[in-house]
Amino acid sequence: MAILYACINIIREVLQIVYYFLLPRPAVSDGQNRQRDSQLATQFIQKFAEKYGNVHPEFFRGTLSEALERAKNELRFVMVVLQTDEHDDTDIFNRDTLTSQSLITFLREKNILTWAGDVKDPEPYQASITLQATTYPFIAIIVAQIPHGNTGSGPKMIAVDRFEGFSSPENMIARLTMSINRYGPELQRIRSERAGHEAARQIRAQQDDAYLASLRADQEKERRARELAEAKRLAEEHARKEEEARRLLALNRENWRRWAITQLPDEPHPNEIEVAKLSFKLANGERVVRKFRATDTVETAYIFVDTYYLKNEASSSTVTEPPSNYEHTFDFLLVSPYPRIVHHVDKFKEIKSEQGLWPSANLIVEELTSDDDDDDDE
Repeated sequence: MAILYACINIIREVLQIVYYFLLPRPAVSDGQNRQRDSQLATQFIQKFAEKYGNVHPEFFRGTLSEALERAKNELRFVMVVLQTDEHDDTDIFNRDTLTSQSLITFLREKNILTWAGDVKDPEPYQASITLQATTYPFIAIIVAQIPHGNTGSGPKMIAVDRFEGFSSPENMIARLTMSINRYGPELQRIRSERAGHEAARQIRAQQDDAYLASLRADQEKERRARELAEAKRLAEEHARKEEEARRLLALNRENWRRWAITQLPDEPHPNEIEVAKLSFKLANGERVVRKFRATDTVETAYIFVDTYYLKNEASSSTVTEPPSNYEHTFDFLLVSPYPRIVHHVDKFKEIKSEQGLWPSANLIVEELTSDDDDDDDE
């Protein structure tokens, strides 16, 4: 009977292989394969719970490749359970072993990731071929290891133990303990190296962050220094231009006055008639009396006052032409005090036509300020 049972199992497995490889299957993409395998893994867990209850290891919900990748990243042992309902040991293994509280507690305490599947499904079937499973249920213990001679490479997931057929909870715990004792130190070494690398990476990252922060601070300081230097340069340039403008204005005013004094009509002869006698109280308190012809303009009186300080200078200091691109403005007003009458500059209006100037007047020279200019404009 034993021989007959073995033959039946062999024939059944051969038929499964023929079914898997020879029957046509629709072509699917890798993404569709992953989605299909994930759904089948979830269906396996649901069917297991419906048949054997909710007391079982915390099966990984996802594909086997995803489970192995997570275990590799988290440096955990993986217990891969492959089974099929067509083997008699499957039912008792699920009822007595996979639902054992002692095994469930052990797997949880040792942080062992558990993945299970039915070899009738594509991914578990492919795993059975890769792991060379011959009898079910089949259990493989897989853990991240660095292959001998490849110390420079990263860890790879390697099957370190495998056992087939029915196993009691005690036997599985013992086998798992042996694997943990044998390969756990290497796993811990990889953890330590990874922690060291991570710590070094964090230190480098912190150093890089500190360097970048220092660099940004230096760049900001340099930027502010450049801005301050540029602002200072612009302010100095502005001040220089303003000073040049003031000097040019003062020079033009002076040259205009030296030219204007040459245009000032001579004082009327004592025998001339229609002469206005104007008395000016200058800003410095000095009083000056000057006669003007009735036909002289009000501007002529302004020119007299504006150029009075030049009357005693040599003729060689005079200017024969007015400065170009310059319009002269007088920085004072001629005012009759009682009643107060402001005699504004007028280059066309004759003195005899200006009320308060003809035939004589006492005038006060009032210096203008910027406010006076504004008020005067109003």
